Amino acid sequence: MRKTNRLMAGLPPFQQGGLDSLCGLYSIINAERIINYSTDKQSQKLFDELIHYLSRRGLLSKFLIGGILHPQMLVILDKVVGKKRISNVKLPWRGVTNPDLTTFWKSMQNFLDGTPGHSIILGLHGYHDHWTVIEKITNRSILLYDSAMIKRLPRSSCTTVYATWQRKHVLLPAQTYFLSNEVLDITQYDT
Repeated sequence: MRKTNRLMAGLPPFQQGGLDSLCGLYSIINAERIINYSTDKQSQKLFDELIHYLSRRGLLSKFLIGGILHPQMLVILDKVVGKKRISNVKLPWRGVTNPDLTTFWKSMQNFLDGTPGHSIILGLHGYHDHWTVIEKITNRSILLYDSAMIKRLPRSSCTTVYATWQRKHVLLPAQTYFLSNEVLDITQYDT
């Protein structure tokens, strides 16, 4: 088959989801999957419920184009996902002035200390305006379970304040959700 000008120009094709802003919904589905070890069928059912919820409220096109903001994420987690799938949704940094990177990083590590049924949805700004799910966090990197196929955020490229050329990934503590299916005393993850 002959190469087309598009291929020769080096323009890659769009990936599924490349033109929509549904990373918030996918982060909910991926976090729920980590917590409950959901099957593909169960994840599809949750996706369908999320789409129907947004459609019934006339919000689907708005979120498809503009994405989900923090207050809407709270409502969706409460109204659609709720106690039957994720029993605890905590925002330990909500209303707190941005902590330094070390303090925030440590709190995420403490929460994801290898305990099954824990997950974190992380809001990002800077290089990516994105919702993602943390699968694991080490002293040097955040490993992601991400809908846009972002695999890793090196700590040396992260900040909690403002983006720079070197620290281009702004982690948003106030928009970070600690999720689990157990009764938690979330204060233990503050430091």
